[in-house]
Amino acid sequence: MSDASRLLKRAATAKRSSKRVALKEDFDSGAAGDWLELVRDVAAIANSGGGVVVVRSAIPLEEELLHEQLARYLLPDFESFELHDVTRAGRAETAIVVDSVMGTPLVFSAQGRYRDADGREHVVFAEGGLYFRHGARSEPPTGEDVRDFIGRQLDATRQQWLANIRQVMHAPDRAEVAIVETAERDEEGRPTLIRLTTDPHAPLYGQVDPDRSHPYRQKEVIAEVNKRLDGRSVNAFDILSVRRVYAIGEETRPEFVHVPKFGSPQYSDAFVDWLVEQEVRDPKFFENAKAGYLATRRRR
Repeated sequence: MSDASRLLKRAATAKRSSKRVALKEDFDSGAAGDWLELVRDVAAIANSGGGVVVVRSAIPLEEELLHEQLARYLLPDFESFELHDVTRAGRAETAIVVDSVMGTPLVFSAQGRYRDADGREHVVFAEGGLYFRHGARSEPPTGEDVRDFIGRQLDATRQQWLANIRQVMHAPDRAEVAIVETAERDEEGRPTLIRLTTDPHAPLYGQVDPDRSHPYRQKEVIAEVNKRLDGRSVNAFDILSVRRVYAIGEETRPEFVHVPKFGSPQYSDAFVDWLVEQEVRDPKFFENAKAGYLATRRRR
C-alpha cells in the first residue's frame, strides 16, 4: 500500500487530530481565519514529514484557491500535495495529502492576520515563522523538530547518492564520463558561459550558475508575465497548470527550469518569453491549460 493510500485510510477513520492527521471541521471557504489555519496546518505537516488534512466544508474545497493561499503566505513554493474525496461517517469530505517538504522548511513570507465578527484581531502565524506538528497541534518548532528535519534531509541525500552510484555501476558498455572545458570562469573558478539547447538528443553536462541563467522564482515569473500581458493576469495555479500540461520540468526543458538541491524551482527569461508568446497567440492559453490540468487531477 502506498503512503497516499495509507494516509487516505487514516483520513477516513480518524476520530481526532494527530501528528499526521489534521481534522478541519466546519471549514468556511469565506472565512479568512479558516484559510489561514489551513495554510498553517499544511505547512506544519509538510515540515514534519508529511500527512493529511481533512476538510469538512459545505462547499467543496477548490484546489486553485488552496494553491493561491499557499503561494501568498509560504516560501519556498510548495506544490507537493493532492486533493482526494473521502467519506467520513457517511459524509463527503476533502482529504489533502501533503508530502514532506524537501531541502528547506516552509517559512511564512507574510503575517497571517484577520479580524473576527466582533472586530477582534487574531494572528495565526508571524512573518518568518516556522510551524511543526506537535500531536494534534501546529506549533513553533523545538530543537527536536529541527534535528528531525535535518535527519530527514540527510536520509534523502544518502538515498540520492546511492541512486547515483547505482547509475554509474549499471552504466552501459562504452558509456563515458565527460569533462567540459570552458573559456570563462568567475572569481571562484566556476564556468560562467554556457549554452542551452532544446535539442533532446544533445548531451547535457550540467548547468552552472543558475542564479544568472534562471533568475526567477515562481512569484517573479508571475510578476514578469503580468507586466507584459495587456490587461490580463495569471496566478500561481495558472503557471502550475501550464507546467503540468506541457510537461515542463528540469529534465524535459532545462532551458526553462532549474531545480536546486535545496530550494524551490528557478526559471529563465526564456520561460517568461515563452509564456507570453503562447498567450499572445492564443488568449485562452492559460484557461485551456488549467482546464486540461484539472481534468487530469479529478479527485478520487
